[in-house]
Amino acid sequence: MILLIGGCVLTYKPNLISKIPLPENPYQMIEMRVRWGFLIGLGILFIFFNQWSDWKLTVCALLFFLTLGIIIARLFGFVLDGFFSKQLLWLTIEVVVLIIFGILYRYADH
Repeated sequence: MILLIGGCVLTYKPNLISKIPLPENPYQMIEMRVRWGFLIGLGILFIFFNQWSDWKLTVCALLFFLTLGIIIARLFGFVLDGFFSKQLLWLTIEVVVLIIFGILYRYADH
């Protein structure tokens, strides 16, 4: 839960723990926010996943939830920084990858 909350806070304010200046370009700002999506994904993984004994299922779940966290962070960026067509392309690619990882996760335990 701490990772999920921390990821959301750092996605909202990406330079909270470092003094890296925020980019003026909104596109780059969204990209900076997306980096913290990994924490969101890890937080969601630790909350909802509990089958750690099967390594194939664990790897598929990790990839699925990390991608989900990146998508959530990108959507945060859309809300906070604006909508860009190039960012929409990245979001579309990430959603397709999420679907692929979801299918792999579904069939990993068979």
